[in-house]
Amino acid sequence: MEQKSQRCTHGDGVTVMLNGNEVDPCFYEEAEKYENVTVTVLRCKRCGHIEIEWEPQEDTRRLL
Repeated sequence: MEQKSQRCTHGDGVTVMLNGNEVDPCFYEEAEKYENVTVTVLRCKRCGHIEIEWEPQEDTRRLL
């Protein structure tokens, strides 16, 4: 799988919004998939930005 050096854009200076949220211009496909992991969703108290972390457990299995 080839990885680009820059994130996708909608075009120079173009931002697409939906219901007050910026729409990500990337087109995603499954690259890896796991079961039995701990997922933590973090939200910034000031701006609301979301980050997602995951941590393997003893019984974590890679499915893809």
